Amino acid sequence: MSAPATAAPAGPATAGPGPTTGPAPGPTTTRRPRRATLLVLLGAVLLVVALVVASLGTSDGPLDPGSPAPDGGRAVAQVLGDLGVDVVRTTTSDATDAAVEAAGGDAAVLVVPTSPLSSAQTDRLAALGEAGADLLLLVPDPDVLAALAPSLRAADEIETAEDVPPQCDLPAAQRAGEATGGGALVEARDDEDPAVVSCYGLPFGGSPYVTVDGGAGGGERGDVVVLGQPDVLRNETVDEAGNAALALQTLGARPTLVWYLPDPLDPALAEGDGTVPLSSLVPRGLVRAAQVLAVAGVLLLLWRGRRLGPLVVERLPVVVRAAEAVEGRGRLYRATGARDHAAATLRAASLTRLAGRLGVPASAGADAVVGAAAGASGRPRADVAALYRPDAPADDAALVALATALDDLEKEVSSS
Repeated sequence: MSAPATAAPAGPATAGPGPTTGPAPGPTTTRRPRRATLLVLLGAVLLVVALVVASLGTSDGPLDPGSPAPDGGRAVAQVLGDLGVDVVRTTTSDATDAAVEAAGGDAAVLVVPTSPLSSAQTDRLAALGEAGADLLLLVPDPDVLAALAPSLRAADEIETAEDVPPQCDLPAAQRAGEATGGGALVEARDDEDPAVVSCYGLPFGGSPYVTVDGGAGGGERGDVVVLGQPDVLRNETVDEAGNAALALQTLGARPTLVWYLPDPLDPALAEGDGTVPLSSLVPRGLVRAAQVLAVAGVLLLLWRGRRLGPLVVERLPVVVRAAEAVEGRGRLYRATGARDHAAATLRAASLTRLAGRLGVPASAGADAVVGAAAGASGRPRADVAALYRPDAPADDAALVALATALDDLEKEVSSS
């Protein structure tokens, strides 16, 4: 034991790096520019989003009758116009109702999925169908399908398939012949429903072209045609196989075709509850893609997972000598004035050494060690016990005296 080393005065402090030439930047000096930058970026993003949303209903987007782009529908619209069909482009429910009314109800409404439809918008379309107008639903989501064609349900969605024969007796499909298959498939809820006719079906079920005869139940209700393959109308694919013939005969069955591209800012959204079904906001296939990713993630965890094995003892990068550790702890005690902790450490270490020399079990306690040390050294028990009382030294000199007294007691016990 080296008591003087424990209580040795601290050496001169090591000189650290000099002061900087200027005041350190406070938290406010760096946070303000960052906050301003974030606010500017947020405002720019909101402006871009607002412009995009505002332009959705006015720009010539996919399957727009005025768009000459590869995914536009101008080719079909122009040919229909040459054949005498009045093609009216609308973006709101009010304009759609007005166009059908101007045609005297003898019209077909092509619903292009440019924006999710609210319950108020689907109710307006259902009213047009009840009044006798045909509803042509292009790639409808399940909620729109349930509202406008309750006898049908979504079956599946696949990539574009090869040309498929009509497989039905509809005049439009028979004249068109083979057409592009695949897309969003639907099927009848009741396979024996006579009002439902499916064409261009695939072997595993579902069809991209299904009609529901509105007159089968009596009344003046118009027909509903579900067209799940948009390639039939696109400029770049309309000339393939019998796509053009199928599109012209389906869209040109009435003298007026209302080409309805729903606007996300349609005032009809404020009617009724004004809500858009949450499922209609989720892109098709997103849920299935999430399920596939979840399964892949679980498989990856099972593949790359590792069980925890036994602890591995690693060598320290730096070996510190015991004397240096004792001296460093002593300096810390002195710097903080922790004489009570230093004294407690000295007493505990002394009791441990005495117990080992005297053969006293560690579980016997301090009193047993004190009694054995008093008998071995010949000192009175009270004097030995006084050294191990948990009293804090008054000053550094008292701490040094305590360390010396403990060291003397250990020497006496060792020499006995």
